[in-house]
Amino acid sequence: MKKREGDRLPLRIHWGGSHFVRQSPGQERTGGLTGGEFVGYQALYRKYRPQTFEDVKGQDVIIRTLRNQIRTGRIGHAYLFCGSRGTGKTTVAKIFAKAINCENLQDGDPCLTCRSCRAIADGASMNVIEMDAASRNSVDDFRQIIDEIAYPPADGRYKVYIIDEVHMLSGAAFNAFLKTLEEPPAYAVFILATTDPQKLPDTILSRCQRYDFHRISSDVIEKRLQEVLTQEQIEAEEKAVRYIARKAEGGMRDALSIMDQCVSFYTGGRLTYEQVLDVLGTAPRTQYAVMLSQTLQFDCSGLLTTFDSLLMSGRDTRQIIGDFTWYLRDLLLFKASGGTAESLNLTDEDAEELLKAGKNVSEDRLMYLIAVLSEVAGDLRNASNPRITAEVGLIRLCRPETSGADPLAASARLDEVAQQTAGLSERLNRVEEAIRDGRMIAAPGAGQDGEKASGKAGDADRREVPKLVAPELFSRIQGQWKNTLQAMKDPGTGSIMANLAEPWYNSSDQETLYVAFDDDWVKAYRDNQKVKEEFQDILEAKYGVRPEVRFVSKCEMQQRTDSVRVQDAAKIEGIDFPIEEED
Repeated sequence: MKKREGDRLPLRIHWGGSHFVRQSPGQERTGGLTGGEFVGYQALYRKYRPQTFEDVKGQDVIIRTLRNQIRTGRIGHAYLFCGSRGTGKTTVAKIFAKAINCENLQDGDPCLTCRSCRAIADGASMNVIEMDAASRNSVDDFRQIIDEIAYPPADGRYKVYIIDEVHMLSGAAFNAFLKTLEEPPAYAVFILATTDPQKLPDTILSRCQRYDFHRISSDVIEKRLQEVLTQEQIEAEEKAVRYIARKAEGGMRDALSIMDQCVSFYTGGRLTYEQVLDVLGTAPRTQYAVMLSQTLQFDCSGLLTTFDSLLMSGRDTRQIIGDFTWYLRDLLLFKASGGTAESLNLTDEDAEELLKAGKNVSEDRLMYLIAVLSEVAGDLRNASNPRITAEVGLIRLCRPETSGADPLAASARLDEVAQQTAGLSERLNRVEEAIRDGRMIAAPGAGQDGEKASGKAGDADRREVPKLVAPELFSRIQGQWKNTLQAMKDPGTGSIMANLAEPWYNSSDQETLYVAFDDDWVKAYRDNQKVKEEFQDILEAKYGVRPEVRFVSKCEMQQRTDSVRVQDAAKIEGIDFPIEEED
């Protein structure tokens, strides 16, 4: 039948590896997408997965131990590989399975050319069974293994069971697996891999040789990335590769995945540091240096503006807080190590920047900032509005008085008090002597005439009651606080003041006794002149002084830099005033 003009050619459909591809008759499968054929791409971490022990990076102790076992024929029946993701647990398990079944072993390494090695590499070997315990964790799954293990391998020497994420197994599955793990056939080898060994029963742990895969150093990861880039003929800045290595946090697979992502986004050109930051959604370190400077200057407006600009440029809230925390962590370690923190793997430019930033901040202040940001990061996990949570946390960094844990606020308050109480020891001695002799003493700055004015104890009409209250007298009041307030006419008022209030010392106003109430009670007593006068009468009768009395809130006193509790006032000058204990 002739093809008429306008008729469409029939389409052929064939399988392209991961999906069906439509192709018109006559179209040649040239290997490109224009020919209709699907070209499969293998991720870098799969393409460059180690095939021998020699290729494994960063786990030298484990590799040496396993190779020695293979050389000497001391093959155990159960191994437990522990470690964080991307450190090589499953990769080493597969290499080990190849090596113990290899027909032409090469100094503990598989030859990769024999029938057994090729079958394992292609996933076609009946001697190596991989199982993901995260999805197959029931007792029925393990009963199947128990039934199959009774049959020896058709070819090869060992039947190897690689069970990944073994901590995800159910309790019944562990119990079913226990007897087989304890006494397996001579040809069976179990390799258990997990990221959380703490969840495994002790009965499982005691039956396995345990190997802990540690995080791979940034230097090793960076070197491996450079090798991969060379083989892929891709150019990249050294700073970009180093940042990717650090971002992987010890996981080689993570590093190769990040590299794959960055290379795919910027194809055909040289991979730069700025491009890596764009792909990962992070900001340059200079931005976090600016944020730290604004924090130290208490520039809340500037800090929030910088945060807003990062958000508007596409950065994620959690990413900003996390990266800022890591920047402060690097700065803290850099200062603590005296500028020689080799584990940070910094460039000369980064080290110079940290050295400059570290001159303006103390280690205590950095630890406080890290603690606040870590708390904010935890709150962000469940926050309904992450931006608000992050902004409140940044405001806390610029408002040290909102947190009693901030060393800057505490240090500033104590320094201020220490300055204002210079010469306190001498004045305290004069006050103590005046009280003991019944003489009047003038407040500081009243002049020498006031110091010479005196009278005898019997001349009550001529003697004025002193107002000056020193920390020693405060300590007596503190020690006898409840007994003192028992003299109040109203027992209810005395009980409230005894249990919900405490005396505070103010270095800049030594003629006033501050009584700090809990915030809920201060309103009821702040302007109660009758209670104040009655309390003054009690102080005069019991201690021989009549200071001014002010009722305030504890929160108000805590925010004053010149106010401290009674026992703290004596410690500032290193004077030990014993506090009288109540009867």
